[in-house]
Amino acid sequence: MSARELIRQVAALPAEERRLFEHLLEAMRSQAATPRTAQAAGWPDFAKRLDQIYGDRIAPDSQTIIDEGRGGQ
Repeated sequence: MSARELIRQVAALPAEERRLFEHLLEAMRSQAATPRTAQAAGWPDFAKRLDQIYGDRIAPDSQTIIDEGRGGQ
């Protein structure tokens, strides 16, 4: 369905259904405009957890460890 067809169909809706459509569209726009953080999505704060486990220690480059495990590349 093209945008023009959608606009024509929305324009043909009864006034109450058109208002409902506009309300739902605005809700989608505001939700899309709000940046979702890990906390808002319900994800744990992995950086905080790693900091609790390792503190200020510096870990070696993980890619180097993976390459060595694969036989050194």
